Amino acid sequence: MTTRKTKTKPNTKPNSKPMDRQIRLLVAMLRFASLISRPMRDGVADLAGFSSNELRILMALSDRGESAGHDLAELMGMQAMNVSRALASLSAMGLVEPVENSLNRRRKPYRISRRGATTYTSMKPDIAQVASYLFGILSERERASLGNLLMKLDARVLQWQPRVRRPHVPRA
Repeated sequence: MTTRKTKTKPNTKPNSKPMDRQIRLLVAMLRFASLISRPMRDGVADLAGFSSNELRILMALSDRGESAGHDLAELMGMQAMNVSRALASLSAMGLVEPVENSLNRRRKPYRISRRGATTYTSMKPDIAQVASYLFGILSERERASLGNLLMKLDARVLQWQPRVRRPHVPRA
């Protein structure tokens, strides 16, 4: 009598509950979110002499026009202090500049400077190389599906409201 082995996908159990599968998917996404910064750091930020946070803010401002620090923090899922440090550093390098906002003195928007735009443009081949490496294993259809899924999940995560509002206490 021979036993027949069935192949299952890694990290999935044939009879697992839907909630367990969702938890595993969430853990996989959290892991990927942590790992995705490595190719960008190694393949783009380090080569250009930027921190990962500086690169993220420069890229965000290149695509958005002008934004205040708290808007960038929410958009990029970053701590406000990290955004503030990145903006100060990029401003000292002449890559971003503050925008006068006479309507609201508390809101301090920034935009990419001419020098910042030139710098960002010069980094695009390195960014494209990382993108090609990461997405090169996907078909055009899979890339389109991934783009649609990410937009859908992005909109969903921005709607998240905790059951109880508590001040955030970052843990090291």
